[in-house]
Amino acid sequence: MLRVAGCILAVIGCAGFAGNICIEAAKRLLLLKKIKSIYETMKYYISYQKATIPETLRKLAEKENEPFAAAFAQIDERVCVKGENLPSAWKNCMGKVLEELPLTKAERRLIMDFPNSLGFMEENAQAGALDELLREINLHIEEIEKEHKSKNKMIMSLGVAAGVLISILLL
Repeated sequence: MLRVAGCILAVIGCAGFAGNICIEAAKRLLLLKKIKSIYETMKYYISYQKATIPETLRKLAEKENEPFAAAFAQIDERVCVKGENLPSAWKNCMGKVLEELPLTKAERRLIMDFPNSLGFMEENAQAGALDELLREINLHIEEIEKEHKSKNKMIMSLGVAAGVLISILLL
């Protein structure tokens, strides 16, 4: 009786572990879509409202939720109040936020390289630089969405199969 209970718990545990992996992938996809939305909002503020980068970050800090709102506020404060340059303020503040997020190195690079590709040039060039970032993020999102369903099925199948294999070994 205890062996059967152990087998059932092994299958459930392996399936739960596989489910957790699938949930992390879904979180990553949602996070990339949020980053895309942030870049689109930045482009709007820069192109149509003729806002500077610090003004844009201030508006985003008021509008966005965690995890980026606090980082945008800190970047704005460092640039406007303390006189720090945008790339170093961005690197320090966003680096702390990105440590906790489930992104790949390439996706983190898309976020971390933002101020290097942007600078403080005129608004049309800034909007063009944001277009390039949006194209890259769209490619990542499309790639993840294509793989998402099939990978989830495969991961869940492998998780359950591993649980069954472990339960057979326990018997």
